Amino acid sequence: MTNLNLLYVEDDEETIDNIDFFLKRHFNEIIIAQDGEKAFNYFIEKKPDIIILDINIPKLNGLKLASKIREINKKIPIIFLTAFSDKDNLLQAINLHACSYLIKPFRIDELINALNKCKRDFFEENQNPYLKVLNQDFIWDKQKKELSFNGQKISLTKNEISLIDLFVENDFRFFTPEEIHEFIFLDNDIKDNSIIQLISRLKRKIINFSGNNNFFIENIYNKGYHLK
Repeated sequence: MTNLNLLYVEDDEETIDNIDFFLKRHFNEIIIAQDGEKAFNYFIEKKPDIIILDINIPKLNGLKLASKIREINKKIPIIFLTAFSDKDNLLQAINLHACSYLIKPFRIDELINALNKCKRDFFEENQNPYLKVLNQDFIWDKQKKELSFNGQKISLTKNEISLIDLFVENDFRFFTPEEIHEFIFLDNDIKDNSIIQLISRLKRKIINFSGNNNFFIENIYNKGYHLK
């Protein structure tokens, strides 16, 4: 979803350096502010889609900044960062409709999960209802039956399209290979391992295209396949 812009408010240079490269892979533009006053000005000027906001920043702390932002925009997703597991800060962040709240130092997978949640919130609130966030930066267009990664369309076979469509339309359901086989191939005489091969080929294609291992279909033992 590199078509989204991020306002990243952090005064610690080392923290910025540690995750700036990662963030650039996931957003069209990263707007960095190191104090609350600059951050508010950037918010007004740049109109970001998502905010990562350290609570302990100079001039205007993160909670006061978020309060000012909420007076203008009540729905923009905000991830709060703090070095302290402080109950009062957490309660204030919740009252300010935090999308997520991370304690520093946080792991990169925690940030990924928080960003994924914020992106889902953003698309549910602002985007085409036909768009479905599958995993991280994969978007499925239910109307066009198209899959994209970071805004780039991924070429799919007819069976791959049917496979993804089945999972998207039945978001929380598990499917056995036999059920998937029946949906995709109908009454055609296909080998028993055809579904496993189809999913494996799609997984390789997705990994090769994206350069990461965030495939959006998983197999749970004794349950079957489902959408992550």
